[in-house]
Amino acid sequence: MDILIESTKDFEKDLEQFTDTEKFRIIKEMNLYFELLSSENNSFYQNSEQLRNIKLNHSYDSTIYSLKINEQQRIILTIDDDPIFGCILVTLFRIVNAEDAQKAYNAIAEFIYQDFTVDENLEVKVTSF
Repeated sequence: MDILIESTKDFEKDLEQFTDTEKFRIIKEMNLYFELLSSENNSFYQNSEQLRNIKLNHSYDSTIYSLKINEQQRIILTIDDDPIFGCILVTLFRIVNAEDAQKAYNAIAEFIYQDFTVDENLEVKVTSF
């Protein structure tokens, strides 16, 4: 299955704060994880987590994740299957320090799910992996 990767202006702005060497390393690591999405889903999800238990109305599931790039950085992203076009759409929202991941995750979740009714909105205890 093809993977389409989109990035937001906020993500691009976050990425610009790194040196060229750091950017290359981050992008290389991301691409390794994204390749796993089309072949070995479980491997990708072992390095990512949903930081909140979000239940949306109409039986929709939250698709927002925090992907561990290294000990310091997390990428907040969404992963959506597009059965019409037969691809996986990955949208990169932010790249943040690990200690800021929860705050960024919550802000993005509130933004992207503002048109949905959230049936259950409980904080999930974050554990290191």
